[in-house]
Amino acid sequence: MGGKAILMVTIGFGFILGYISLNISGMATRAVGNMSWYAATTESHNVATIGANVGLAKFYEDTSWFGTITQNFDYGGGGGEGGGEGRSGHLSGSFTASMENLGSNTARLRSVSTYALNAYETLHDTVEVFFDTRNENSFTLFAWMTNFEGNVFWITGDTVWGRVHSNGALHMNGKPVFYEKVTTSKGIDPKPGVGANKAVFKDGYETGVATIDYPDDLSQIQWAANNGGRFYNGNIWVVLSPGTGANNDGVAYIRTSQLGPNIDTVFLNDPGFNGVILGDSRVNIFGTLDGVTTISSLQDIYIQDNVIYENRNYSTSDDLLGIVAEDFIVVADNTANRTDCEIDGSIFSRDQSFKAENYNAGSPRGILKINGSIVQDERGAVGTFAGGVLKTGYSKRYRYDPRLADPNFRPPFYPGFWVNTYAITNWWESVRIPEFRE
Repeated sequence: MGGKAILMVTIGFGFILGYISLNISGMATRAVGNMSWYAATTESHNVATIGANVGLAKFYEDTSWFGTITQNFDYGGGGGEGGGEGRSGHLSGSFTASMENLGSNTARLRSVSTYALNAYETLHDTVEVFFDTRNENSFTLFAWMTNFEGNVFWITGDTVWGRVHSNGALHMNGKPVFYEKVTTSKGIDPKPGVGANKAVFKDGYETGVATIDYPDDLSQIQWAANNGGRFYNGNIWVVLSPGTGANNDGVAYIRTSQLGPNIDTVFLNDPGFNGVILGDSRVNIFGTLDGVTTISSLQDIYIQDNVIYENRNYSTSDDLLGIVAEDFIVVADNTANRTDCEIDGSIFSRDQSFKAENYNAGSPRGILKINGSIVQDERGAVGTFAGGVLKTGYSKRYRYDPRLADPNFRPPFYPGFWVNTYAITNWWESVRIPEFRE
């Protein structure tokens, strides 16, 4: 190979190597730039997230705060002025977090970051947190609840499984047993461990808690009865039948007297039936339920005999009953109920009481067993006692249906109550599409 050829090869290799070196240098520069851009955008997003968490901390410390917080960051080490690609381990930027009431029981916390990518470009990221300022809970969360306890006492032999609450004061005589927490807005009389109060609180008790408001009416149930449910005028009897041995084929027979002809037959599994049966006068109930329904009255409901579920195993049962009255819910004084009475379901008396008819007359009638929950405006009596011993009426065995602890598990259109919770319903963060240079 001649000298000119060698020279040309050498120049060619030099050109190729120079070109490769130039590309490698460019790739390295772009990689550094991309990493710097990614770090800056990540920091901008993090600053917005920090703002959201700072705002949350301030709001949950004081839920009356609706305002704005601004905070600047300028810390770290190294790096040039202006940020962006010239930085090394340096963080600067700011966030503005604002809490706003949007109306319709909704509030929003918005955090916006401001971050200098370089001397010419500024980044902004946004985090929004939405709140439901009111949360509806079902009254079925309580095994027992009253607005006012009156002068009725818990006595020896009374046993309650599930949460107990009264907006009034609870009265004790003897040794009733409460398996879950007991709360009152006013107090316990006499105080636990004092005088005749030997009550056993397995999960403790608390007094002076906030009251829980009852609904003003049963308008929601009235609406449901006329929109997919059943509504009846005059006194009626609702006789529950489990149907066949198959599951969820129960029937409610509607009559104007206990042994009279059926005026209506309600198939509980009918897709067109929303689950509500409502009478405008006295409603009488007995039988075995296979299915889901709420039986209600704009006046009184009388329990004429046992009202039980076909499947009484809570772990497998899908039977669920609501018993809802504007006024009284009464365990009738009749032959069927004079040797114990058992009710599966959630009992709700909006403006009066759950009680036993003629509770203070005759001989003891045994045990009143409730498997579900009881909520009433004023506590009604189901028996009398002397020295902590039952004399007339019933002693109580109230067991909570554990399925009701889920606030979304309740009989159709069963009443609920509102609490100010400021529960987070949605958390939204802005997303930036990467713009890497190749």
